[in-house]
Amino acid sequence: MEVVWSRLALITYKEIFENLQFRWTVREMRIFRDLTQNLVDKIKTQQIACPVINERLEIRKAVVHKNVSFYYRIDLSAKKIYIITFFNNRMNPETLIKFLNE
Repeated sequence: MEVVWSRLALITYKEIFENLQFRWTVREMRIFRDLTQNLVDKIKTQQIACPVINERLEIRKAVVHKNVSFYYRIDLSAKKIYIITFFNNRMNPETLIKFLNE
């Protein structure tokens, strides 16, 4: 399956990663990057299936770290996984609802 990152996913991932530069070491940043990539790879190869959090839109939640998740949708007919957004789990959930409805 092909993985497609939305513009919002690219922006939110970059924002989270840049925020890590102020709080974490380079080693921890690499670990976060690797955790993200490993999780995307496992979803891509169908080794894991994350829980559906929105039945109507078929959006799933993948937890990268206790503080960060990403949301995605699978299109089996197109054989694509669409990463919608990354989200800092400590943020206001209303912000996430807005992101997922865009």
